[in-house]
Amino acid sequence: MGSYPMLRLSTTGLKTRHLVAKSVQSCLPEGLPYNWDEKLRELVVGICLSRSLLLQSIAQTRPGHVRTSENNLSAFLSKKRLEMSPAQRACIISALKRMSRRRVWKHGGKAAMIIDGTSYAKARSRGKKKGMPGKGKVRVHNLPTDDTILVPGYQEIWCCLLLNDGTVLPITRRLWSEKGPDCASMNIAEEAEIRRAADIIRETFKMDVILVADSGYRRKELLHWLKMVEGLDFVIRIEGKLKVTAGESKGLLDKLGAWWPKRFPMQWRENSKHVLLSDVAARAIEVTTESKKKVSLNAVCLTPVDANVEPMYLATTLTIETNKDLRVIVRLYSWRWGIETFFWKFKQALGADSWRVFSCWEAIDRLLTAAHMAYVVLVLMMEFAKRGCTAALGALMDRFKEILRSRFARPVEDMTFGRFIRLVAMDFPGPYPAGAV
Repeated sequence: MGSYPMLRLSTTGLKTRHLVAKSVQSCLPEGLPYNWDEKLRELVVGICLSRSLLLQSIAQTRPGHVRTSENNLSAFLSKKRLEMSPAQRACIISALKRMSRRRVWKHGGKAAMIIDGTSYAKARSRGKKKGMPGKGKVRVHNLPTDDTILVPGYQEIWCCLLLNDGTVLPITRRLWSEKGPDCASMNIAEEAEIRRAADIIRETFKMDVILVADSGYRRKELLHWLKMVEGLDFVIRIEGKLKVTAGESKGLLDKLGAWWPKRFPMQWRENSKHVLLSDVAARAIEVTTESKKKVSLNAVCLTPVDANVEPMYLATTLTIETNKDLRVIVRLYSWRWGIETFFWKFKQALGADSWRVFSCWEAIDRLLTAAHMAYVVLVLMMEFAKRGCTAALGALMDRFKEILRSRFARPVEDMTFGRFIRLVAMDFPGPYPAGAV
């Protein structure tokens, strides 16, 4: 494999590199030593244009020889003194301020923040004698079996801000592995990310947050920490086998909840193909943690009318006095699915599940940090292009719409974020064919 020059596929005349580079420059302030600010911007631009985290694919969007550019990218990511966290934080705050608080979903003057984790399975090293650093064990999902299958890989904790249209904007991320350098406990890592993301939202919008999470965050110590230490409201799914106290009664939540009076029926998962009609009940409960600390919560029970579906339970600190309050709680939890959609977009549209880095743990973390910033820049770029904030972005969106109609027979209304990313990268080589829009 010798060196070869960058290949350009100028089939559309879009000339998006300048606009992407300008958007990246406006979001990433200077602050890194040496010339690392310039290199970081080039890395983020390359990820946007190549839709890939493979260094060779990123190098193909840059001038000069691909092998030389690839080696330079690898050397940059492996710098010992390189600290990208301040640049990442500044990028997120800049993007949030430009989107404005009008785009943020709010309830009672508070924003909704969703936390969840994703995984990167890295079972093979493609003949490399040296394996990828710090690999732990991750669960393989979407398999036609109920057995738990673990393979080598990495986990990542994300906190996202819920927007008015049901989509989410990623705020913070943390790479984690039981064999990582500074990740002794995943519980500590989760609490640190919650605090970090909440601080960013408070600093930017002067609003507090409501945390939304699935049953993976149901541990009683976390519920106590959120309410009594951090003072955060939350809506978190819990298991029916939880021991609780409700009034004068003590027992398992699923046993007590079956006797609670049903207040009204409600259809939820409105945007899903499998809409569930459930009877909603709610009551104040008290939970005792493993350290013998007591925490008072409200529990919401959703019992599907279909007897073959198990009831679902939500723990919350939000008020449950009226039916309107309960509808907000249930719908807020149902919008948690937005973070799952983000994971799919992040991995598929940017190729974030196919990276290979063998140098060090820090290089992996920095590459994923750059991908995070690239995603936020593209979200902001699409937002401004839709609004026509500048003449150049307005002309770019008009050209994209024309390409959708003429080349792909798609109506203008089909301009999704995934298609916008692919149109941005049409003039550059990428992991997907340009026609797959």
